[in-house]
Amino acid sequence: MKNKVKDNFKLVSKEKEDAYFRKIMKHKEAKEAYNEAEVFYKFVEQVKNAMKKEHLTYYTVAKKAGLRHQVLARILKNSKNAELGTLAKIAYGLGAKLDLKLVFEK
Repeated sequence: MKNKVKDNFKLVSKEKEDAYFRKIMKHKEAKEAYNEAEVFYKFVEQVKNAMKKEHLTYYTVAKKAGLRHQVLARILKNSKNAELGTLAKIAYGLGAKLDLKLVFEK
């Protein structure tokens, strides 16, 4: 027997969604989580773009980085538990170096 999914949610306007997001982002924990996710997302996108540009496979990058290709694949599929050392190895596998910087908000 198939499970039926009930549609018991309501769509909200963009204004209400934005107001709710602003309210949540006033909390320190939410800000920290969002900032961490944003940094990780940007890194993953840069790696994917570099791999595509250079026609590199997971296996090729992982081998040069000294990682198993499964680890690289898991990280690039947005698994959030990568350590900084692993991210630096991925950058090395692309022929780059990981550069962290502080960006101050106004």
